[in-house]
Amino acid sequence: MKIVGVIGPYYSGGDKRLIDINIANARTVMRVIGEHFNESKLVGFFCPHSHTSKFERESKISEEYAKMLDTVIYDKACDGFVVLPNWEKSKGSQRDVELARVWKKECFYLVDYNILSMMMLLGELEKWSKDGS
Repeated sequence: MKIVGVIGPYYSGGDKRLIDINIANARTVMRVIGEHFNESKLVGFFCPHSHTSKFERESKISEEYAKMLDTVIYDKACDGFVVLPNWEKSKGSQRDVELARVWKKECFYLVDYNILSMMMLLGELEKWSKDGS
């Protein structure tokens, strides 16, 4: 099984409504990946949006600690990355994409959340998972 990390906007300046939308978008992508690869088990995922979701509201864990934890997991566990729409507007996502490049790990860019874009993403992930690279 290959693991993709999901990179996308989260904090959005601290706006709770936007954070909730960002989490919902990431969870949609995780659900689509999980449902598609449930049988074949070719691709799994890790996503900070679910891993430390809403910790900024529910715990005393610092943002610095959460980001460091996510980075270590990305590096050690992820073979490639799915990059969500509007990533370029997020400093955290920009940092994570740059790290993926430094680590020389494949990035798959989701253009938007429509069904056609999701199906294209799944096709790319399936091909990648079978390539053996």
